[in-house]
Formats: sequence, C-alpha cells, structure tokens
Amino acid sequence: MAWVLAASIGLMNIGAEPHDLITRPASLVVLIPGILLAARALMLRVKVDAGTLIIVSWWRTYRFDSREVEELLVEHYSGYINRWADTDIMARNVKIIGVAVAGRDRFFPATAMSNATARRLLPELARALDAPMEVMPQ
Repeated sequence: MAWVLAASIGLMNIGAEPHDLITRPASLVVLIPGILLAARALMLRVKVDAGTLIIVSWWRTYRFDSREVEELLVEHYSGYINRWADTDIMARNVKIIGVAVAGRDRFFPATAMSNATARRLLPELARALDAPMEVMPQ
C-alpha cells in the first residue's frame, strides 16, 4: 500500500510545490488513483470464517466453502508488478495463495506475501480449512 501512495506522490513531487499538487488538474490525475489504490489495499485480506475461505481481492471478494477446497496452493508471485515474470527476484521472494476447487486451480495475486510470512501463515490457513497444502516452492 505504501509504495502505491509513495509512487503517486513521487511522480508528482519532482520539482513541484505542495500547492501545485492540489491545484493543477494534471497532478490530480496521478494523485487521486494512487490514493484510492492505497485505501483499497487496506481492505485486502484472507480469512477463514465459519467454514468459508474468504479472499478479498482488488476488485471482488471470493468465497469458498472449506469442504470444496481440495488443496491450498502456493505459487511464486507473477503479475502486473513484475510484468508476469516468474524468475525475477520478486517472484522468488514473494508468494501468492491459490486454491484447488472442483479440479481447477485458482491463484490470487492480491494475496502476495513474503516467503517468511507464507511459511508462518499458510500452514495455519490449511489447518483452518482442514485441507492439504502443497509444498511451498523455494
């Protein structure tokens, strides 16, 4: 979240006075979407509530009954931020959650987390779902 807001402000901040950032329409074209994305980032989450896996992503909320989840999946991050690369430093150090439901694997880039966080939290999530977890890629 912080990097979204910082990038938006940083793009406009080069040589600009704070007053100019607010009064010039071109500044607002970059600044407002950054602020909105930063606010939305605060709402992203993954939780298990009453036997339902809930994933709140950027644009929608996904709900899976824990009985439907065949396996909790873990994958290297590959998405917009790293231009869908799967071998760069971000892909190696950031993991995302996926679920296998009805024979289909679905991954959620909005669940991006560090390797350390994934090692700590994903086994707890698998236990809460009472579902097996695939071995985390290195």
